[in-house]
Amino acid sequence: MRRLAAMLLALAAGPAAAADRPPLMPTRDVDVVYMMIQSDARGAPRVVEERMRWAAGAGLLRIDPPTPGLWIVVNTRTRRMSTVRESDHSVLDIESAQAMPAPPPNADFLRHGTDTVADVPCTEWRTTDMTGEATLACITEDGVLLRAIAAGGVLLEALHLSYAAQNLSVFEIPQDYRRIQPPPLKRAPP
Repeated sequence: MRRLAAMLLALAAGPAAAADRPPLMPTRDVDVVYMMIQSDARGAPRVVEERMRWAAGAGLLRIDPPTPGLWIVVNTRTRRMSTVRESDHSVLDIESAQAMPAPPPNADFLRHGTDTVADVPCTEWRTTDMTGEATLACITEDGVLLRAIAAGGVLLEALHLSYAAQNLSVFEIPQDYRRIQPPPLKRAPP
């Protein structure tokens, strides 16, 4: 989940779309269910589903990982990420610039081809992720990431998506939840 969130935040932090690069965030509201490959407790791969909803006009993303009672809201305008745990009514707020590494400022995008994922056409773009690893991303004309491949394997792939106005209440953090301070950042020695 952290790698996917980092990838999405990296795309959101990237420069505005231009003729030689895709839009890097959805330009309209969309609800997507992704299939992702994660490691289990023993390090073996397992397939999980994760739901993501974008309220494009508000600059909000909600991530519902496969962990029941846990969800994340990312505000791409304020660069804040809030992790909500329903089990103990807590919220961990993090400045997303601190929580996730920024993408390379000069990341290039090179058109590779076209494909169809979840019955939706997309353009494949060769680029690098925030760690510099080569990535092939299939992105729709309106900025929805449908598939990401890196290190020879699929990181995520959309199973289905629907374009519909998102109810902003699903992005609201409960006011009565306890706020938790993030642990201090570990800094590398000079």
